[in-house]
Order: sequence, then C-alpha cells, then structure tokens
Amino acid sequence: MTKKEAKALKAEYNRRIKEMKVIRSQLHCAYAAFDSVTDPDMMDACIFEISALKSRYNYAVANIKNLIQ
Repeated sequence: MTKKEAKALKAEYNRRIKEMKVIRSQLHCAYAAFDSVTDPDMMDACIFEISALKSRYNYAVANIKNLIQ
C-alpha cells in the first residue's frame, strides 16, 4: 500500500467514524425524547426513529469493519 492509498484510507476511516458518532448522538437524543414524551403517538414516532437510527448505526459499523478488512 502506498502512502497516498494509506492516507486516503485513513481519511475515509475518520469520515466513517465521525458519521457513526453523529448517529450515536442522534440516537441518544431520540432516547431522551422517548423518555420525556407522554403522548402515545409521539412515543410511536420516537420508537420508529430509534429503530431507524439503530439500523443506520449498524450499517455504519459494518462499513467501518469492511473498510478495515
């Protein structure tokens, strides 16, 4: 692997880690919102948002693992 390829790989790795951290932060906010709502419709919305964010997070983790291999 050349230095240029290694630098590009490191940059892509850092970008994906940052993306994963953003999703984790959004997931934390979604859980906080769920804990604070009392309306059943809002609870459902929070549950769907949490589910979607979990899927995005798992996808981001898989992308990072694939990048490392």
